[in-house]
Amino acid sequence: MLRFALPSKGSGYDSALALLESCGLRVVRANPRQYTAVLRGLPNTEVLLHRPADIVEKVAEGSIDIGITGYDLVVEQRGDDEDLLVLFEDLGFWRVELVFAVPQGWVDVHTWEDLADLAAELRAQGRRLRIATKYPTIVRRFCASQGITAFEIVLSQGATEAAPGLGYADMIADIAETGTAIRDNKLKIVGGPILSSQAVLVGSRRTLRGDAEKLGLVRELLELIEARRRGRLFYSLTANLTGESVEGVGRRVTARVELAGLQGPTIAPVWSKYASAGSAPQWYAVNVVVPQEELLPAVDHLRAIGAVSISTVQVQHVFKAQSEAYTRLLAALEEEQV
Repeated sequence: MLRFALPSKGSGYDSALALLESCGLRVVRANPRQYTAVLRGLPNTEVLLHRPADIVEKVAEGSIDIGITGYDLVVEQRGDDEDLLVLFEDLGFWRVELVFAVPQGWVDVHTWEDLADLAAELRAQGRRLRIATKYPTIVRRFCASQGITAFEIVLSQGATEAAPGLGYADMIADIAETGTAIRDNKLKIVGGPILSSQAVLVGSRRTLRGDAEKLGLVRELLELIEARRRGRLFYSLTANLTGESVEGVGRRVTARVELAGLQGPTIAPVWSKYASAGSAPQWYAVNVVVPQEELLPAVDHLRAIGAVSISTVQVQHVFKAQSEAYTRLLAALEEEQV
């Protein structure tokens, strides 16, 4: 049985379910208060619902095989643990940034260098810059890289944005999606993002290594997620145009190589409704798959060579010869641990 953890509630839960459903997989719970579920479409898989931070911990220790969590939590909690593997680095949701924020009244503080200077000034006065955060490991590492050496971490498990206003911290380091909560608490962001984060799929080296059945299930999941994430970037175009032959139509379509599909166009004769007329021109159906940013240029190119009735469909999945994510997983499992 493959043990697969999902966030138990909130936007992470909703987005994870939407991603899985777009891959043809459906999470079924007996009732909303139950913290276990089954995953229809992937056999022998038990879904477990946990807090995102707990998912990192349980996958690292091996009590859960794989799970969806935030990259920020992986960086904060993984440390030197080589048993925690990132199987898929961007699932397409939960995009946030870890930032420094200071009171808006600090009019002379705009950059990380300003923070380093302020920390030095406070040290000269006999105290340290107090930073409230849920990410002590990341913040300590980042401060060291920016020359901010005189500071104190104030661990926060609640509403971190309120810490400066309540007086138990001078500033904060916290995740922000829109920045609204930061502004509402009369804070401003200093410098750029400390860390950009998104939903990731993590796995346990110790439970997957050498288990062919679990690896087979993980391969299926990775194949579907990878193909779905890749497919959303492409459109399939179908158009009708006249020509003397398949070769002639093909040369016209491939005159713009960058708009002629992934490997080239698919071209097939059309049985015209007017075939009995004898003198009716020969019609051909042309299909090309192009990146979404090339959609309108591809339409214009087909128009320019005489195409009519151009229809488009967003591609659902694009499978390559093999799953890149699964290949990386196998390579990681074969690495010797020091």
